[in-house]
Amino acid sequence: MIRFISLLVSIPLVIFIAAFTYNNAQLVTVDLFTLQIKIPLALLLLLTLLVGIMIGFFFNIMALLSLKKKQAFLARKQAALKDLPEVLNKSETK
Repeated sequence: MIRFISLLVSIPLVIFIAAFTYNNAQLVTVDLFTLQIKIPLALLLLLTLLVGIMIGFFFNIMALLSLKKKQAFLARKQAALKDLPEVLNKSETK
């Protein structure tokens, strides 16, 4: 079933990418300060998309690491607070 759904999604995606590449095959000049490169527009757009995905992935990983660090801190704090009722009960009985 998963293979069927994967195939069902993949075929239109491949057709879309092929049509996109065909319709944007003209060359464009990319001026990188001292370097000029002529590449197809479709390739430029796909490279831009990939760079954006990588930047988003990087920021997502940074946020995830921050959350894991906070979770570890809160777990340590929770473990310390679990002992608190015992300490309070001992001090009340004295």
